[in-house]
Amino acid sequence: MKILLSVSHFGFLRNLEAGVHELARRGHSFHLLADRKDSLGGTRTIEQLERQFPGRFTFSYAQSAKGSRWHALAIFLRLSLDYWRYLDPRYDRATALRARASRQAPDASVRVASAWPFRGRRRRRLLSNTFRFLERGLPVGEYASAALDQHQPDLLMLTPLLYFGSQQVDYVRAARQRGIPTILCVGSWDHLTTKGLIHEVPDLITVWNDAQRSEAAEFHGVPAAQVRVTGAQAYDHWFTMSPRVTREEFLRAVGLPVDRDYLLYLCSSPFIAPREVAFVRSWIEGLRQHANPRLRELGVLVRPHPQNAEQWKEVDLSGFGDVALWPRQGANPVDSDARADYYHSMFFSVAVVGVNTSAQIESGIVGRPVFSIRSPEFAGTQEGTLHFQHLKSVNGGLLSMADSLDHHYGQLRALLETPAAERTHGRDFIKTFVRPHGLDRAAAPLFADAVEEAGQGHRRAPVKSTLRARLLKAVLLPLATIAARARGRRAQQAEVP
Repeated sequence: MKILLSVSHFGFLRNLEAGVHELARRGHSFHLLADRKDSLGGTRTIEQLERQFPGRFTFSYAQSAKGSRWHALAIFLRLSLDYWRYLDPRYDRATALRARASRQAPDASVRVASAWPFRGRRRRRLLSNTFRFLERGLPVGEYASAALDQHQPDLLMLTPLLYFGSQQVDYVRAARQRGIPTILCVGSWDHLTTKGLIHEVPDLITVWNDAQRSEAAEFHGVPAAQVRVTGAQAYDHWFTMSPRVTREEFLRAVGLPVDRDYLLYLCSSPFIAPREVAFVRSWIEGLRQHANPRLRELGVLVRPHPQNAEQWKEVDLSGFGDVALWPRQGANPVDSDARADYYHSMFFSVAVVGVNTSAQIESGIVGRPVFSIRSPEFAGTQEGTLHFQHLKSVNGGLLSMADSLDHHYGQLRALLETPAAERTHGRDFIKTFVRPHGLDRAAAPLFADAVEEAGQGHRRAPVKSTLRARLLKAVLLPLATIAARARGRRAQQAEVP
């Protein structure tokens, strides 16, 4: 089977690598297609796959959609719908998510949504339904049709599909016109509740767990029959990894003393914690001033987020004693060495602390207790996000949550006073959220099974254009012209110094 895998950028391959590897092992071939380049080392993942499976992988970058006469109108309609989803009462506490969607949306759509005629839920639903009808009437982008005609895949896989204003929608529709089965591979725990809408539902959606299955139905209207729970293939490797070096060798390499425990602080993404340095400083300062000597003398390893490391470039933490900032520039664990370094930082720690990051889940898999502190500065991106609630509630939760730093230090002190064999680390959460088919069942083979079932022998009848679609296209053409001109004017104004 020949698979076309569409991604926003090749950095997303990290989330699907295990499943793609399993499919290649079974004899399937891939063309990897990215909308844009990335700075997260995604091409290193491709290089590893090419070395392991010579001749099975090709890759390229997609043709830009900006040359299409329909592009501006498509973006306008999709961004409007993506923003309006956040006006639902379920997002009333998600102030940061709502604000981000507002910044992404066209100004006119923000103003219209707050205007008197559309303030009620029913009226706003009518507005959304109208825009959705228009968006679905747009012709499929030429770039998507050309890519499918060039590569002639048996199956189209996509991730993430639901980023704001995504052009991947056109690939799903172009595939449907040609009878090619389509699969959305939900790559991360937050994608269904923190991004845009699924504007065109593929034939199958793979998710990690039952919580995401519910989110697909509740937030995107996906029928349960079109969702397959496979587990989190992105994390399969953490279940089988073992240290390459000794604890002493690792601690000497990062610059921490070998004769005491250390806490690992895992930093969060730019959206979650755009300014995290001051918070980390106050957290370490509180440790160093604590009355309990064992807590006061703990080592600290701070690991910057690879997309949010710039703020740590000139930071000096040497005044706090045994504190290491490593790697200062951040590192995306997309290759064997970087992944081992990341694993060692979690595995050798006594506990892990963070605001709101998928690294907390990875730490739980490795078997480390995970802590977080409610902080007013992160309220909108911590308690104010829906995915964070999973860490607290799914099958007993993963986190030890604290309402203040003093409360948090008390939790850490209790941990240190508990024998290592009796410390809890959210194993029940991991069973439910990461490996719902059993801790001993890797997700990648289950994912590959779902892909094969969807792609082999299930080619659909091509969807033909209807008279209604042709009439709607004629109606939309003037709107597309207006939208393109408006977008051109905004681009010109942006270029004026």
